[in-house]
Amino acid sequence: GGGLPFVPTPLPKLRALEVLYLSSNRMDCLPDELFLLTGLRHLWLNCNQLQEIPPEVSCLERLQVLSLSGNLITKLEPQIGSLANLQQLLLRDNKLGLADGVVHLPEHLGLLTTLKVLDLGKNLLNTLPIELGRLYSNLERLNLEGNSWRFPSSGIADQGREVVLKYLLEFYDEKLSRYRARAQERIRLLRDHPDALGLTRQEANDVLA
Repeated sequence: GGGLPFVPTPLPKLRALEVLYLSSNRMDCLPDELFLLTGLRHLWLNCNQLQEIPPEVSCLERLQVLSLSGNLITKLEPQIGSLANLQQLLLRDNKLGLADGVVHLPEHLGLLTTLKVLDLGKNLLNTLPIELGRLYSNLERLNLEGNSWRFPSSGIADQGREVVLKYLLEFYDEKLSRYRARAQERIRLLRDHPDALGLTRQEANDVLA
């Protein structure tokens, strides 16, 4: 078949490049040089044989569109959450969810607050991180079809973007409330009973200062 199993070099000379199409090749990994293209806004890698996206993707800070559909990707690295300008993340038809026997997506997806399109269709997922609920206000399209959902249930997942994100947001807010309650209790102990935490009064005062 056609296509390139590698990315031709020298890529570093193309640092001002904003759009890069590497679709429908035979690439099974990405060269380090790709992550030197810090001007990239659109990166199309769909229909390859990629199994992972390395943490160095965080170097592409200006990226707005990342198309990874039609690969063999089993998991996303937490660093995906650092792409602060990302508007479209296309992951349809991969193997997401099958990694070391653990089926999950990183909670860091919830940091992508500029994201407008998230396509997770036709993967091996059964659970969404509740942090995705943070995208309730901005995410316009969410595709979940072709997975076997347990959380949220398939009944909720089938109702579409608004219902799913609102459902996740409720759990996320509840989690935040628990964290705040624990933090307040710890502050109270520091203030009133530092000995319960193995601290002297002075050490507690230093922490609270």
